[in-house]
Amino acid sequence: MDPLTILSQLGLGVASSGIYDALKSLASGKLKPEDFPGVVQNQLRLHGISMHSETVVNALVQNGFLSIQGSHLHANQALIFGSERGAALFGNNSAMTTKKTAIHAGAGAFIEAQGNAQIRHNPDGSISFHVGEKK
Repeated sequence: MDPLTILSQLGLGVASSGIYDALKSLASGKLKPEDFPGVVQNQLRLHGISMHSETVVNALVQNGFLSIQGSHLHANQALIFGSERGAALFGNNSAMTTKKTAIHAGAGAFIEAQGNAQIRHNPDGSISFHVGEKK
């Protein structure tokens, strides 16, 4: 199978998972029917970009789908990537860096977040993973 086909299917799989989560929330009553279209239509795709912040980059999905590929996100102090609801995908020749931390994802490598899941590059130089954390 063509590598580009595999990558596009991976992105589609993550988006499908985000839609599945939205359908579960709708069925359980956690999501109002009038909010469902916004959840499945909200998409942000950052492909081939370079982003720099003097303080913090917050790439966090509230509702919908975020895809970051072939990109470099840098914040001097802290960086947060993931989702609170929905789905987020990072990788395929991408990097997230701070002055003290770095995550590099090579060709075909991905980090996927669904539901309430985040990776945090903390100001103290640590990297932490949070799944299902209550606010």
